[in-house]
Amino acid sequence: EDFLPLTWAKRVLHWAFAFLLVPLCFVTIISLLKVTGEERILTRILYSTEVICFLVGIGSMVSWFIAGIFNDRFLYLYVLGHELTHAMFVFAFLGRVSGIHISSQGGYIMTNKSNIVIALAPYFVPFWSVVLILLHGLIELFTDIPAGDLILMGLLGLTWTFHVIWTVWMIPKDQPDLKEHGTFFSLMIIILANLLLITLMTCATSSEVQLGEFAFTWWNNCLDLGEAGWRLLTGWLF
Repeated sequence: EDFLPLTWAKRVLHWAFAFLLVPLCFVTIISLLKVTGEERILTRILYSTEVICFLVGIGSMVSWFIAGIFNDRFLYLYVLGHELTHAMFVFAFLGRVSGIHISSQGGYIMTNKSNIVIALAPYFVPFWSVVLILLHGLIELFTDIPAGDLILMGLLGLTWTFHVIWTVWMIPKDQPDLKEHGTFFSLMIIILANLLLITLMTCATSSEVQLGEFAFTWWNNCLDLGEAGWRLLTGWLF
């Protein structure tokens, strides 16, 4: 995917937005820790069957990656999902894909449209987890799967960890996707998007954590941080 270098004006604007995203990432982490930090809630989350299955999936993929078994094939699957995610978002933005190349050494798509969502979507959309959820939903339309929800949670832990591991492994490899809109700006968007995804997964897998409660806590923490920043700024200026 070819792209034009950023102008100085866009580069400065992207850096400014990137610095604004830093406190939002901080607030998201603090808010998630706050809504899950009570001992009662944390204990119920950690000892719920769904979360245990999810953690087993995470541990399985981490162990598999460390052992290095079939890592070349896993890398190919990651690149395949990465480029297909690009393609899906191109179609979502009414663009056209004229070609796609996939190999264990890397991949690319040829398209007539690009924007920051298209460029960065593969870094926060776990393609194979989405495929798994759709496949599970399709099968459930026709038949009940014994312990289907628990199997789904275990496989989600596996596929989501697969996405995270290979994304972290690929980011330092001089990715053009990140350069297209500035590496720092792109990384901050990726970090914030993945933090929000972790929050959604936490809310989906635990009845103890409600999305509305998190949103309320997140907004109050934003206001508190903004007020503290304003006091610091006015104290420094006056």
